[in-house]
Amino acid sequence: MALSKSQDWFADIDFTDAAAATARIAQEFDGWAPELTALITNGETAPVLRPLNALPVGHRWDRAPGVTLLGDAAHLSPPNGEGANLAMYDGADLGTAIAAHPDDIEAALTAYEQALFVRSAEAATEAARDFEALLRRRHPHSLIDLLTGHQQ
Repeated sequence: MALSKSQDWFADIDFTDAAAATARIAQEFDGWAPELTALITNGETAPVLRPLNALPVGHRWDRAPGVTLLGDAAHLSPPNGEGANLAMYDGADLGTAIAAHPDDIEAALTAYEQALFVRSAEAATEAARDFEALLRRRHPHSLIDLLTGHQQ
């Protein structure tokens, strides 16, 4: 399960007490079908806190000679299934930029970053939208709504 809560909220949960942590997490799904909440309360594994981090939408950096970023280092966003695709696209785009400017690595990196920043902002916006739809609205039909375009 996943919850969109502050780090302070999670700090109040004793994850060394599996029963108490499970009960506290399950409270957040009050009103859901028992078959769904049973996936939380009847599990054999204690809850584990695994924070998700993201860069701000539109994140950019100043050029640093001879260095650039790609993949999650360049555009870390909430998981939506696009991370590996973006990393491969970044690598291909960086290779294309270097091939287009074989004698000027700075021009290649600048060209790559200009395209990367636009692509990253678009991907981060989409990932944030998906995150909002699935984790903040938190009703059992959120995923169906997202996939069918019927977001409420």
